[in-house]
Amino acid sequence: MKDHYIPEDRFPIRLTPHVTLVGNYFFNLFLVTGRTKTALFETGISGCVDEVIRQLEGLEVSVDYLIPSHPHTDHITGLPGLMKRFPRAEILAAAGAKEFINHPKAGPLLVKEDVFMSRGLAGMGISPGRPALEAVPDLQDAQAIETAHGLDLGGVTLELKTVKGHSPGNLMGFIRKEKILFCSDSLGFHFPGRGFWPLFFTGAKDYLSTLEFIQGFDPDILCPGHQGPLEKTAAKKGILSAIDITLDTIRRIKDTRLSDGDLAREMFEQSYKDEFTLYTQRNIQNCTNLLIKRARESLI
Repeated sequence: MKDHYIPEDRFPIRLTPHVTLVGNYFFNLFLVTGRTKTALFETGISGCVDEVIRQLEGLEVSVDYLIPSHPHTDHITGLPGLMKRFPRAEILAAAGAKEFINHPKAGPLLVKEDVFMSRGLAGMGISPGRPALEAVPDLQDAQAIETAHGLDLGGVTLELKTVKGHSPGNLMGFIRKEKILFCSDSLGFHFPGRGFWPLFFTGAKDYLSTLEFIQGFDPDILCPGHQGPLEKTAAKKGILSAIDITLDTIRRIKDTRLSDGDLAREMFEQSYKDEFTLYTQRNIQNCTNLLIKRARESLI
């Protein structure tokens, strides 16, 4: 991790004339700026909200659109703090996101994970400026995107597209003329220098279809939700490695002679290190179990 770490004092980072990376190394948010409007794709966790607000204020930006990519803790629990700072901002989320976070099992786990991750940031010297989340984010007034939506920000259009495979209520964003794509976790969890760990939690086939879309878009700049962007050759190699590890993981699960329990423990030990330790062990264990289940369900 130390060889790829992006220090906090380097943020915000200008990626293109219209896109700026804000947040920190672990939680990446993308500010898209046009002549008349601005949009923030990704909302992070509560523990990075004040850092993001300071960066936006330094840029003299008032956000018009807040866009959580999907309703997992690390992409949506920063939303309440950002909504409070930017009360006039319109919230856009994929259809299904509101139902997911309001599920009786999902909500409490989402809050618990936010507390753990905010403490983890503090332990790394990134001190949250506020208490961790106490209640699930409110998406009651959010505009639900069913398939696709374009935001004209004045001279630049941010296109949003619902995608499947990783999470219910999942969005990707892209700017065609700058060939930049905000893929969130749809490519997997980004381990810089080592590629991606697959995250096909809702369906392996759908996940691979999303990877094919990303590959077909052929971005010059690829923006995961964590650990920084990939550009040019690195972006192309990252996409290929994500596809390879996904297919290899599915084959591994289908061909193993291990019991599911032993396989889950082996995969957990393989993945739970470095950046992944910001998440609770229970969370990553549940994710590992989901990968095994979805691979076994698939006809790939």
